[in-house]
Amino acid sequence: MSNQLSTVQHIYSCFVQGDVPGILAQLADEVIFDNGADARLVSYGGEFKGKDGVASFFTNLGTTTQTTYFEPFNFREEGNKVINEVRHDGQVNVTGKPFSVTVLFTWTFNDAGQVTGWKSTGDFSSLNEAYLN
Repeated sequence: MSNQLSTVQHIYSCFVQGDVPGILAQLADEVIFDNGADARLVSYGGEFKGKDGVASFFTNLGTTTQTTYFEPFNFREEGNKVINEVRHDGQVNVTGKPFSVTVLFTWTFNDAGQVTGWKSTGDFSSLNEAYLN
């Protein structure tokens, strides 16, 4: 297993444990997280810059939803990127509505082995709709 793939799997392990500092330790200072969910509806949708921005991303995710299922799968590497799919099911706290998305995550690394970018793309309609009253 490559160092990049190992890093991504470590980040997922930290996520499941709620260890945001463990995630942040794997990121470059200039990291950019870009979540494809509609930022007008979803507080953790859109772009988050730097470690403080990523911390806000995870705070928003954790305070507005309950995750009921999370499974990353189909990992592959392309140069300085790790790409994988993720199924994420949960419930939006304020509406009580469930969501289920299967999306693509792309992790980009610098030469030091730190994550400089994370981008999620795909069909977020279930998540976006779960935020509507």
